[in-house]
Amino acid sequence: MRWPRPGRMRRLVSVTALCLLVWAILCWTFLPYDSPAVLWLRFVGTRFVSLFRAPVSAKDWLSIEPRFPVDLDVDVAFIAKTGYGTHGRLLAQLDALGLVVDGDTAGNTVIIADFAAELQHNGHKVVVHDVLAPLARDKTLAGEKGYERIVKYNDMTEAIRSGRSEEAKAATKSFGWELDALKFIPGMDLAYQRMPDKKWYIMVDDDTYLVQGSLRAMLDRLDPSVPAYLGNGVGDFKGRFAHGGSAVIISGAAMSLLFDQNRDLLPAAYVSSLSETWGDKLVATTFQKMGVYLDERFSHFFNGESPSITRIRADRLCSPIISFHGLARPEQMAEVGNQFRHVRGLVTWGHLWKLYGRPDMEEYITNPIRPDHDHVGRPDEATMDIFDVGSAERCLASCNGHYKTCLAWTWDSTNNVCHLSPWIIIGEVSPGKFSGINAARVQRLAGQCTNAK
Repeated sequence: MRWPRPGRMRRLVSVTALCLLVWAILCWTFLPYDSPAVLWLRFVGTRFVSLFRAPVSAKDWLSIEPRFPVDLDVDVAFIAKTGYGTHGRLLAQLDALGLVVDGDTAGNTVIIADFAAELQHNGHKVVVHDVLAPLARDKTLAGEKGYERIVKYNDMTEAIRSGRSEEAKAATKSFGWELDALKFIPGMDLAYQRMPDKKWYIMVDDDTYLVQGSLRAMLDRLDPSVPAYLGNGVGDFKGRFAHGGSAVIISGAAMSLLFDQNRDLLPAAYVSSLSETWGDKLVATTFQKMGVYLDERFSHFFNGESPSITRIRADRLCSPIISFHGLARPEQMAEVGNQFRHVRGLVTWGHLWKLYGRPDMEEYITNPIRPDHDHVGRPDEATMDIFDVGSAERCLASCNGHYKTCLAWTWDSTNNVCHLSPWIIIGEVSPGKFSGINAARVQRLAGQCTNAK
């Protein structure tokens, strides 16, 4: 086989590239916003651009003029999402975040759920809105696939009404996630109708905490009059969506676009919610129909873990951190609220180390092995697991041997396994484990940060 001459090869590549460009332009121009081809082009384009753009650091972010100052108490609507099985967390979250729910008015917060209630909190009546009740009354949904979710909701509601609260709580453990998928769109609609003039709308689960200094620093630099949808990006190209547990942020312009100008999209969204596994994905696919896509430039600001197991990666060390998730017990939420109550200004992922009282890097250089500690946490496909490692010293040496990829190591003495990770966690006391960090590399990375507290 003879290969084409170099000149002919260049022409072939040029023609192919031109054809692909024309195809991309035609797809972008004539296909619907949520066409798989358009979504694929966006996904590939975003990934390509990210190869040449470093994650935004605190230094970069603070260098941007705050042209859109935000008062979190006045300009932001918070949508607190709870359920009958988990609402015991709710009051601790209101305290931790300082959210205002005042009787029958919204304050700056509306609470959405799969049941209705009136709670007393700090001398005020807190109204919990059942956003599934209108769906249950909508007879047009009865013949749709997945209507079993409405039947389960009706059964749970009847158990609550009859005073069988333990039965209702037990039921939510098995199908609460199904009811959760139904809450997103009607909950957003309710919040917008009650608070239509807010600049930003933020939806949080009842086990999510927001670092308000970082949140304010971000919103101060974003234009709420532009349709925007922000969060921790997950999912494939057909439906990249903001992970609900990490918080979902939507501009007032995007909410108006959906609930003022495109309400005809809502019936289809309600039908989809009957069978959609993830309600947070339904938010994305609904916005996609209007050409509003998840802005992933800020995905690394959001975090889906609790503080002790938050994975501090090399490319996030200097970046702002906005959220924590998984604070399932009220005392956990209260503890995090107290930890950050007096922290002012922007907080980075790297700040967590000192905020939680961990030793300076110099101590890890002079005393690199910490008994009964674990700075790796739960291993996954990104960790390197080395078996039959006989000592913590050998595990430390393995981390040093992978300087460019290892940020932390843990040796489990119970099974002689050494775990190397590309992240650090603050960690908690872990009997039987020995751990340490790549302190020299962390120091070098931290030198690129600025004091943003």
